[in-house]
Amino acid sequence: MKKLLFISIMLLSISTLIAQIINVEKTYRAMEQKGFHPQFNANGNLLAFTSESYLGLNVYNFSNKLIEKVSEEAGAGFQPVFSTNNDRVFYRNTVYEARLRKDGVQSFNLSNKTRVEMLAPQRNMKQPKSYENGFLVMADTKLLKSTFGKTKAPIPNYIWSDGSNLNIFRNNKIERLNPVEGANGYIWASLSPDGKMILFTATGLGTFVCDLKGKIVSKLGYLNSPVWYDNNFVVGMQDKDDGQFVTGSTILMKSLDGKTAKILSNSNQIAMYPTAVIGKIAYNTIDGDIYVVELKINK
Repeated sequence: MKKLLFISIMLLSISTLIAQIINVEKTYRAMEQKGFHPQFNANGNLLAFTSESYLGLNVYNFSNKLIEKVSEEAGAGFQPVFSTNNDRVFYRNTVYEARLRKDGVQSFNLSNKTRVEMLAPQRNMKQPKSYENGFLVMADTKLLKSTFGKTKAPIPNYIWSDGSNLNIFRNNKIERLNPVEGANGYIWASLSPDGKMILFTATGLGTFVCDLKGKIVSKLGYLNSPVWYDNNFVVGMQDKDDGQFVTGSTILMKSLDGKTAKILSNSNQIAMYPTAVIGKIAYNTIDGDIYVVELKINK
């Protein structure tokens, strides 16, 4: 009986290992126009993109294959976010007052092409987070909410990095986390889709996932500009340089348990800055060609 139980456990373990297979179904160039720093909306039918230096912002529609010019302003392409119902895109406008940088947020309606100033320029603004009828954003140590009309939606957890620490706003207060001993700083912090984990890079030490209390649950190694695919997989880039120029970069998908990993970009490309939704990954090459990878994970 014990032998049969042991065999059953072994078969279950083997099936679990085999189940996590990443199958790439097709890879194609999204459009003819050059672009950098792509960003999907929630269902993957829209793709925001910008220039290499974040000058201007455009949105590509996969359904009609049209490109909407949202803005030509400097900085507009840095960390844009789509509204929850995908009818708007929120983007930055940057001003300098007494040599101090301030960032505001504009809204562009993709249906009627109207622009609205949502947030006047603020100091130390972090990445906006999509929220019911608008967005949330941390600026000058305050979590700000900007919406079209009133909303009773609860305030979700909000994650950001101030360089030295990871921070989480929850239960109406800010908690500081320092999950990696010896880390000099943290970048690329984001909350998992289920809101239970934090993905981040500790500068010089690699990319990790921790829980909301700062306990490390996954060590992903060298994986820059990481983004969530789902609650079990992340996507990032493994880039290298000669001190001045990027000499190589691949897009890698990796499971949190460390059992599954797959390079998604072509071997002849220098591929960078991935974005992900379920079933799709997009990235730009160093020359500004944006590619889409359609995939399935067999479990």
